[in-house]
Amino acid sequence: MLLYLVIFLIPVVVYMIGPQENRNKRFLQIYMLALMLFVGFADMLGGYDRYIYGEVFDRIADGVTMGDEVSTLNEFKHFEIGYSTLSYLIALITENRYIYIFIVTMLIYFFMYKAFEKSMDNYPLSMIIFLGMVFFFTFTYLRQVLAFSVAWFGVRYLVEKKWIRFILICAVVALLHKSGIVFIGILLIPTRKWQPLTIIFILLICMAVGSSGITGQLYDTFADASDMQTTTYNTDNGLRIAYILEVAFFAWLILTNYDKIEPTRKNLIFLNMAWCFCAILLLFMKSSDGGRVAWFFTLGIIYILTLICTYSQFSPNLRTSQTLAKNQKMLSFLMVLLMMGLYLRVYISWQPYDMVYPYKTFLTDGYRSPDYIRVHYEYDYTYDLDKFYRPAFRFLE
Repeated sequence: MLLYLVIFLIPVVVYMIGPQENRNKRFLQIYMLALMLFVGFADMLGGYDRYIYGEVFDRIADGVTMGDEVSTLNEFKHFEIGYSTLSYLIALITENRYIYIFIVTMLIYFFMYKAFEKSMDNYPLSMIIFLGMVFFFTFTYLRQVLAFSVAWFGVRYLVEKKWIRFILICAVVALLHKSGIVFIGILLIPTRKWQPLTIIFILLICMAVGSSGITGQLYDTFADASDMQTTTYNTDNGLRIAYILEVAFFAWLILTNYDKIEPTRKNLIFLNMAWCFCAILLLFMKSSDGGRVAWFFTLGIIYILTLICTYSQFSPNLRTSQTLAKNQKMLSFLMVLLMMGLYLRVYISWQPYDMVYPYKTFLTDGYRSPDYIRVHYEYDYTYDLDKFYRPAFRFLE
């Protein structure tokens, strides 16, 4: 656990000692690069998904090696056409599942970096919230995480009213993961600051619908078999109390600081994304996997929480208030504490399945011990003897 605590504490220390408006791009670059390398070099950490993606990729790479036509590759049709095409393009470069996963991870963190670099006003704080809400999922849900990282990247075009580019981004997102089709819905929401009572009313309706289980059944009907299998060993379709508590806290935090969110176009778009995140969690409060749809809007939560915890976003007369300064310090402390709780909750809940610890890179042969997921889902034990027995780069053959 110490290794993961260090990862979390780095942005906490930088946040505590830095200015309120901390847009040190060098910190963001170095820290996100470190996270990308940490996740990308991991030896099948994160669970079942890495194995299914690796297996499908290996079969696509076999087809490329044998010179098969794309139309004859059944594995090419295993996932959405966008993700399958990406897998095929990577297979033109390498046959090795580890290099494949590393390349996908690089793409994920590149798009996330561009989204954070463009939008956030305090990089360390936004990274703290990212760690609490998203980080661990980048180990395993490669396809859906890649899809929402591209969606996050595309928000800039919505803010800048570059409609064609934004719609094209939405199309790419849906081609990477079909659940991403919901992201284009943000285009249909009026860019306005909704009344608090309206927000509460809508969230209550979403909770009522979600508690019926209808939305969860709809999602499970159209979900991929691989997605459904992924979580059968650690989730069920019961009421997700954590979703309700999470939404209640975020709604309370945002609404109690509502007057501090200036109604600029950028702020309102991210605010709408934050409300979408809350609404979707409630709609899928009885689905084992449906809550993942909310990930496409998580950037809104990260932005808004960063905004209300940053002094520089408030008007000068408020910023000089000692009472406000005291409240802001308490709010910042609460935010760090909450995100650490969310961060540790995922880490601890994944531990019975050895999903992220002990940590091992694919740069050394062998396998982790213990590793519950490997025991059940490893499909090619030759990787245990030689991680690069399949050519890492074709042009070196």
